[in-house]
Amino acid sequence: MDLFVRDWEDLRRLPGVLDETAAQAADITAHAVTWVARRDGFEPSPVCLLRPLAEAMDGVRAAFEAAGRTAVAELADLVQGVEAATRVIEASDAAVPACLPTVTAPDLPALPAPPGLPEVA
Repeated sequence: MDLFVRDWEDLRRLPGVLDETAAQAADITAHAVTWVARRDGFEPSPVCLLRPLAEAMDGVRAAFEAAGRTAVAELADLVQGVEAATRVIEASDAAVPACLPTVTAPDLPALPAPPGLPEVA
């Protein structure tokens, strides 16, 4: 997944996108634990040659659960960091007008956008 923050709205929306990603990780983990790490497929009968693999499914289940917990926790941490950074950036942005003199020059032409950035109309 590619995430690009190009403006304030993208930045404000980012925590929600990360929360959705965490929910998807939890869903994937639940599916894997329920359907992938199943013992019953390897225990159809006492003489099944694959029966020893049933025990390995316990380890597979534990690995999926640990990976899922880690992913959800890391994404929650990331959301907190993004929200904290957003508050700092917004506070800094709000403080800028107090630091700069007010200049009005309605007759001056607009400056061109720097290379690589779109022109603002």
